[in-house]
Amino acid sequence: MTANLAGDVTMRYVDLRPEEPSEALPVLLLHGFGTTFDMNWRATGWTQALADAGHRVLGPDLRGHGASDKPGDSGSYLPEHCVADLVAMLDELGVARVDAVGYSMGSRLAWELAVRHPGRVRSLVLGGFGPGDAFAGTDLSDPGSGDTPFDHVFRTVAALPGNDPAALAACARGQAARPFSADPLPVGVPVLLVSGARDTLAAGAEGLASRCGGTHVEVPGRDHANAVSSRVFKQAVVEFLGERARGRGAGTAPPVG
Repeated sequence: MTANLAGDVTMRYVDLRPEEPSEALPVLLLHGFGTTFDMNWRATGWTQALADAGHRVLGPDLRGHGASDKPGDSGSYLPEHCVADLVAMLDELGVARVDAVGYSMGSRLAWELAVRHPGRVRSLVLGGFGPGDAFAGTDLSDPGSGDTPFDHVFRTVAALPGNDPAALAACARGQAARPFSADPLPVGVPVLLVSGARDTLAAGAEGLASRCGGTHVEVPGRDHANAVSSRVFKQAVVEFLGERARGRGAGTAPPVG
């Protein structure tokens, strides 16, 4: 099912249910900066891997991306607004709790969801993410004009068909306006971090996992751009979710709020 969540910003999302939806634990997939649900997750084999494992997949195009609205003001992209979109989607679907799996910017938002709404997140997977400042050294008045890791990312995604560079620049400024902090930590949420061995944007992932009491998996030979498609990454997440699934319910409930 593909649907639109109507609000101040309309968000497109998919709800992919296996044959036995009442038994399926919902997994929320949050894509990275400048990509989409289809690009980040479907094209790289994630939806099939999770379906094969019996999971229900919820996947938005985050505001500013894909088929969702793309406002031009940076204030629209503050992390709290993006998280509010996710909570509204879960409420509309009647989903009480999810396993949240993010990549890059999606990991930052998965963390924010777990911290702000701990009752909605059963477990947390952070891919391509570390505790450092992803925008360090970048001139956010003109992202892509320099030579920082984020400048390279911005130039790549801004050139992709369907992307709006002005909206992406506003998104970067909005996200940067709330620098990531590992305080407070998610409470009572099992955490897995996965990063490519050559991913400079995910530097410090192992230390962050240790601080959370979680686990870190390194993907050999992969960088920020290609770690997400790795079989090692998928297997680690499917196994992690399987371990969490034993002994818990499906996580659905009547609409909340």
